Amino acid sequence: MTDRLLSGKRILLLGSNERAALSVCRSLGRQGAIVEIVAFDPVRQPAEMSRYCRRRFYFGSPVTDAIKVLDRLTAHLAENDYDAIFPITDMACELVYAGDATIASRFVIVGPDPKAYHKAVDKSEALKLARRVGLHVPDGVLMQFGDDQTPAFKLLEQGPVYAKPVRSSLLSDGFVNAFEVKKCTTPAQLERKLSEDLPRLPVLVQQPVPGHGVGLNFLADRGSMVAISMNRRLHEPPEGGGSSYRCNVPVSERESQIARGIATELNWSGLMMIELKQDADRLTIMEMNCRPWGSIETAIRAGVDFPALAVAQALGLSLPTALVRSDRPVRVRNLKNDLRWVVGQRRRWLSRGSPLLDWLSAPPRALLKQEHMDIEQSDDILPALGQFNPVLARLGRRGRLALRMKTAGLGHRHRFRRLDPQEPLLFVCQGNINRSAVAEILFRDAGFSKVRSAGVLPFQGRGISPAAARFLKQRGKDGTLHRSTNLHTCRAFVSQGATIVVFDYRTKADVLMISPEFGPQIVMFDDLAHDHTGELHDPQGATEAVYQECFARIEAVLQDQTG
Repeated sequence: MTDRLLSGKRILLLGSNERAALSVCRSLGRQGAIVEIVAFDPVRQPAEMSRYCRRRFYFGSPVTDAIKVLDRLTAHLAENDYDAIFPITDMACELVYAGDATIASRFVIVGPDPKAYHKAVDKSEALKLARRVGLHVPDGVLMQFGDDQTPAFKLLEQGPVYAKPVRSSLLSDGFVNAFEVKKCTTPAQLERKLSEDLPRLPVLVQQPVPGHGVGLNFLADRGSMVAISMNRRLHEPPEGGGSSYRCNVPVSERESQIARGIATELNWSGLMMIELKQDADRLTIMEMNCRPWGSIETAIRAGVDFPALAVAQALGLSLPTALVRSDRPVRVRNLKNDLRWVVGQRRRWLSRGSPLLDWLSAPPRALLKQEHMDIEQSDDILPALGQFNPVLARLGRRGRLALRMKTAGLGHRHRFRRLDPQEPLLFVCQGNINRSAVAEILFRDAGFSKVRSAGVLPFQGRGISPAAARFLKQRGKDGTLHRSTNLHTCRAFVSQGATIVVFDYRTKADVLMISPEFGPQIVMFDDLAHDHTGELHDPQGATEAVYQECFARIEAVLQDQTG
């Protein structure tokens, strides 16, 4: 590709993170592009501190109000003349492609068309496509809401399983929900995971796949291959997640045919990373990533500049006539994240080939160009410092939360308060699938006509916990239709004078951190009981007996209110 092919092009990166966003920002900046970033977190990520990032914007979080973020983003795009928008994260792709794909239809997007995107991003659809191009798929079952869950639990009898929601992000009801893959080793864990996620989307329950992780990466233009690479994971987290150390490896003809087959079937335009497990000659698909992947720096260092090529493809600029590829055995390490892997290998620290000594010698090797770093680069220093911003922000929040928890209980004395059945009432707990959900259902059935519930966690639409559903069923009540909501959706209700009932000081502190103005309306759940019994803590993850004891106490408080 011609040097500085993107000179003067204004590119807006949508979403930011530690690795992919930084690699894309640097790649485009070095090709002469003017790079700006819309972040979804107020805490600055490494990419936003890069010398190649001209400006960054924060329009709020799609997790708490996607509609407002979309409105602000659309207004920003109307006021600024960008040549292309480059979605970086799953959440960013969801904003671009969800619903009527307003953004994707009005602006140049560095990525596939909406129809192809929705086919590839759904893990269950990806499995069907994988079979057609000759890939193996994990043994498992696809669970839909209302299905008999017996097949999933039969898989669990054979060993641990992975519960995988078919989407990583999903925009619904004005919020972007993020979904995680969970390793389940007990029936209780699997039951909780399915009860939370199935009301929102289907879930794949799969058995573990042997082998080591590899990534098959490509860029296509209307189904034709433009560039391809492959990387092998050298250090993998035992429970899954991104690799902290990997190597570029040659792409075989078989692997090239697999990539071509997928690109052709989808008529794909844009980047894709196919996450695979390789066991001898057997390649098994894990998932398809339809946006820049975390290990993209490995390909860039090997000479396959995926981000710059992808922008050139989206803008209709001249592309190389020959397939871009590289067999150079380049190694790239994320130094900070690799330390976690090293700590996990501490029993081998004093052995031959010590992981600790290998990690300590990584910076000198990087100076000698024997390997490379994701973040630490001599011509762009600030991101190396910025990678600690999220850590410091989390520590700061924990400190503020701990202080709030201490002060939340100061001066509080139990004082019985009888509620008016006609007053607006909002029960708030952490996730709105246990305490507050049960309280809402019990109090509403007892005649409290203006009762609602919410959680402080940024989740929307989860089903009630199995233990809560069983407790309510024993009392002739149906909790299966409950769907969790977060506190942000209840602002109008609270502003009308609703009383906020919290169950513990942790939740009170969370509410005050989210909306300090709600403070005068907060009441401790304990004050609704005749006798002082203290906080009612979250039973999530505890034994069935703890769940039932928690819910029975809510029932007892209701009797105090109605007796």
